[in-house]
Amino acid sequence: MREDFPSIVGDHIFMNNADSTGIPVPVLEKVLAYYNEVKSRPGSESTSSHRALELYQEALETILKHLGASEENIVFSSSNFQSLTVILQSIELRNNDVFLVSSNTQSRVMSLLKEYVSANKGRVEVVDLDSEDIEERLKAIVKKGVKAAFITHVCGATGAITPLDKVMPVLKDKGVITILDSTYSMQRMKPNLPKMGVDYAYFKSGNMFSIEGVSVLYFSEERANSIKRTQGYSILKRGEDEKHVNLVALAAAIKYLDGLGFEEILNHERSLVNEITSIAAGDGISFYQASSKESRTGILSLTLSQLPSNFLQIILEDQFQIIAESGRFDSPLLLQKTGGRDALRLSPTIFNTVEEARKVGEKLAEIRESWKEKIVEEKPGEEESQPLAE
Repeated sequence: MREDFPSIVGDHIFMNNADSTGIPVPVLEKVLAYYNEVKSRPGSESTSSHRALELYQEALETILKHLGASEENIVFSSSNFQSLTVILQSIELRNNDVFLVSSNTQSRVMSLLKEYVSANKGRVEVVDLDSEDIEERLKAIVKKGVKAAFITHVCGATGAITPLDKVMPVLKDKGVITILDSTYSMQRMKPNLPKMGVDYAYFKSGNMFSIEGVSVLYFSEERANSIKRTQGYSILKRGEDEKHVNLVALAAAIKYLDGLGFEEILNHERSLVNEITSIAAGDGISFYQASSKESRTGILSLTLSQLPSNFLQIILEDQFQIIAESGRFDSPLLLQKTGGRDALRLSPTIFNTVEEARKVGEKLAEIRESWKEKIVEEKPGEEESQPLAE
């Protein structure tokens, strides 16, 4: 698949695809063809605008079919934050209502949720949904007057998949309003949002091998009246025709991924991650990913002994041409697991090969052994202790 991604031409191994996925040639060609054919917005006043309308409707049909949704249950915004803000406007909280939030939620989203819940005199309760006894734990939690639940489908730091088949039946049985953040799941899983039973879901186009600029917001039939009464929804509907190019690109990306097969994509990513971890594993390296193999995707984070992760990133890039990311990835869950340390995130995807994954694992193992030896060599004895400045 590498030849489909002109932005990664060269000898480098790109392992930083969680937030900076490339755009494949078929998607770029679709966008270029749109601009070559059409020079106006969708409409019927002229031949070009009529053609734009045809392409827009064709793209919309592809997106709706992919999500298993109808046009009446989808609206497009400019960002995930805008989508979430409109969703929150449609949920009425009363004093002491509980808003569950999965522990893998990003901190900026958590802040928005806490601000909204606090303003409505409710309270946020964080819950870990990556555990074997999650059904029983949820049954005990939802007895406390839970109004709504925010679920991150795939964690952007550890790649862990939330087991919706276990979580959703409990929440729906108790009448809890559910919001699903699908940002990191849509590019590796084919959804049917109505069958999932979620009340709301959203994701952004840029994470799905498409151009940036649009967030897709889904709402169920049961929540349609509530969200359509909000001022935010009316604003989004008025601005939808400005996102025609984004939808054409997103539809092309969906067709591209659908042609590869979403199950095959996920399995390929898992094989790459397994290759890396099995080779790199050893004393001094810690991996942060889902506890079960079935819940893992092509995203994982790691720390290496006392070596700062930004230094590890530099070593990989400068010496071995391996591009990775270091940081906290806006993840309180990851910070908790690392004890406050930054981590290195690897996110291999469809254009990465098993051979590349093997090389990444080998170089991590090489760095791990070299660093372990360096620590032993520099560890001062009782009689050889040096001043801290030295």
